[in-house]
Amino acid sequence: MSFNFKNPSKIFAWFYSLFCPFYGRKFYKALLKALELNGSESVLDFGSGAGVLAKKIIKELSNDGKLTCLDLSEAFLNKVRKKLRKNTNVNFVLGDIRERNIPSDSFDKILITWVIHHIEDKQRSGLVQSILDTLKADGKIYVIEFLTPPHGIPEERLIDLFNGMGLSERMVYRRKNTAAYEFKRK
Repeated sequence: MSFNFKNPSKIFAWFYSLFCPFYGRKFYKALLKALELNGSESVLDFGSGAGVLAKKIIKELSNDGKLTCLDLSEAFLNKVRKKLRKNTNVNFVLGDIRERNIPSDSFDKILITWVIHHIEDKQRSGLVQSILDTLKADGKIYVIEFLTPPHGIPEERLIDLFNGMGLSERMVYRRKNTAAYEFKRK
């Protein structure tokens, strides 16, 4: 089954907004603990979707910290804008990271939740390289992903993808066929 994340239907956007908080709560809790945020970091929520994780992250950042929500979908980005409208330390970026000219070394932490399996296999390496280019030298990437096809990416393929970019992994949390990982430069 394929979804159009760039232009989701209202029904899909509604369902997604309900599904993520319910299914993801234990993963988000483990991820927030692993992030060890001090409040002043620059964080990218890559594929921010309906903003479920962004809403949790912004609570952990002080005014010195900065959250950037990036998504292909204007509909989803509008949902995040609405959720975070009272926050002044948030940027919203619409589009493909490969085309947005985000400066190198911009982010301390990058979060990618339930996105990689939606990317075509032949495009994953280039996309991950573009994400990695925006990461600070001592930064970390956090990935939550389904690991079972057909709606997921095999675990060894996910790890090989990031290891192939010179990153090492640490499992943060696992439940059934979904896991959260931390990746950092070797």
